[in-house]
Amino acid sequence: LVIDEINRSDLAKVLGEAKEPMNTKAMIEAMAAKGYWTSPGGKTPNATLYSAILREIDTKGTDARFKKTERGMFALKS
Repeated sequence: LVIDEINRSDLAKVLGEAKEPMNTKAMIEAMAAKGYWTSPGGKTPNATLYSAILREIDTKGTDARFKKTERGMFALKS
């Protein structure tokens, strides 16, 4: 799982619909429930998504679509 495998628009949609910060486990569950993405069966999709989001925040800085709100929680950047 890499963040490119999850359509970033779908991830942004899930975070926008939630209207509050989410952890990666909740993001994956919400994307699966809405039919946006299904896990290919990896052992740690939560951890992989977590590091991918942090990597985007680190590389894109102020241009990143996501923000870390507190430990383990992310939100859509407004």
